[in-house]
Amino acid sequence: MAESTNIGPMALELPTRSLPVSHFIEGATSEDDIFVTERALEALRELRQLNHLPEHYVVRIGIRTGPMPRRVPYTLGFDASVRPEDYEFPVDDLRFVVDARSIFYLMGVTLDYTDGPSGRGFLFREPTARRSGKPADAAASEDALRTGIIEALKTCYDPEIPVNIWDLGLIYRIDIDPHNNVHITMTVTAPACPVADLLPRQVEDAVRQVPGVGNVTVELTFEPPWHMGMMSEAARLQLGLL
Repeated sequence: MAESTNIGPMALELPTRSLPVSHFIEGATSEDDIFVTERALEALRELRQLNHLPEHYVVRIGIRTGPMPRRVPYTLGFDASVRPEDYEFPVDDLRFVVDARSIFYLMGVTLDYTDGPSGRGFLFREPTARRSGKPADAAASEDALRTGIIEALKTCYDPEIPVNIWDLGLIYRIDIDPHNNVHITMTVTAPACPVADLLPRQVEDAVRQVPGVGNVTVELTFEPPWHMGMMSEAARLQLGLL
């Protein structure tokens, strides 16, 4: 199983390849790309060979759907198919795919492989410490604040759909700066949605009530456009889609 740690690719000083998220997501920079170390690429090739997988199989990385715990539950595996909502990233003889919901959580993350005395396996190295330089206690405080923000977002609903906006997949990104100012990037189900003006204000009001939060700004985007595949498993179950 893939684990996660708070170390970015520059701190690793390992040969890496990038999956250029910045080519697809408006406003993203090269720091937001997903990184894969050469040793992770080699381990994936060996795994594909050991399991006799056909060359058309892709490497799927993402996050599990459903309510988010404090640490993001990353997923990694081979997949025989590519979905309409996937972003594709070829790297030599491998093809990586990331679905539209997961890509915002994977920005800046490095996929690595370890084979040391403590064991072997894939792990995801998170960029938080590299970008902010925060000590562990500050990072833990940010995790707690993020959890509170997510709980606040779950109190917001699209009036036409009986599911909260977090499980609907309308929240694309939550950025918290060193002063606990929060920037939310979100979407609505369609550009012509009648609550396109109301819902961001509702989100801003809800997040502002979270203890410890500073200023709150909400950015509405339609890139990528929302689709039903962005809903959590709980949301699809609630709407009878499973």
